[in-house]
Amino acid sequence: MKSRREFLKDTCTACLGTAFLGFTFSQLTSCSSLPIYKTNLSQKTVRVPLSNFAASTLVIVRDMQVAYDILLVQKSATEYHAVYMKCSHQENPVTATKTGLFCSAHGSTFDLDGNVTKEPALSPLKKFKTVLQDDQIIIDLNS
Repeated sequence: MKSRREFLKDTCTACLGTAFLGFTFSQLTSCSSLPIYKTNLSQKTVRVPLSNFAASTLVIVRDMQVAYDILLVQKSATEYHAVYMKCSHQENPVTATKTGLFCSAHGSTFDLDGNVTKEPALSPLKKFKTVLQDDQIIIDLNS
């Protein structure tokens, strides 16, 4: 027969394991549904057609010349934010979900504006200037 201490230890371990698996699964599930726009960098700018936002307010922008992806967030019909998906803690890639960004290396989390919501990261993610021009969002990688 188990002692009360052993019972509590086993129960808490099982609960924590279940919670961790649920969180991890939700992170992986939610990131898989974000659209990815593949593009080619030109003069340190990236152009993303507005048509990419027909089904989502979030688009992952991928360019093979840029080390990390960029999360482009539609804040309103005329306002867009571009967040570099490189963790400010130790430069690992972060995963975007519909609710924020997550670094699987050390557990830092960020909101969709790149602000830290959970340490160990202390600094926000890098942001790039965006300009809405005609039917495109232009991301300035110099900013």
